[in-house]
Amino acid sequence: MEEETEYIKLPVEDRCVHKLWKARLHGYEEAAKLFRQIDDEKSPEFGKFLGLVKKFVVDSNAVAQEKGLEAVLAYVENYALAGK
Repeated sequence: MEEETEYIKLPVEDRCVHKLWKARLHGYEEAAKLFRQIDDEKSPEFGKFLGLVKKFVVDSNAVAQEKGLEAVLAYVENYALAGK
């Protein structure tokens, strides 16, 4: 059980690309929270996820993919440069 939750200690970016779907699911949920909490719509924090957001949408696990889509929506709604 301890090995399965080891991913919680990883940074959000690493969880979003983890090989375990549960880790990705957790990463997407945390990323969505983070995107909603950032006050500055041009924050460099958004830039960390620029290359990863596309992967959220095409996740191989349907449950994780749904959370990934929610995270992408939060990203697009809160990041001023997301349209580019």
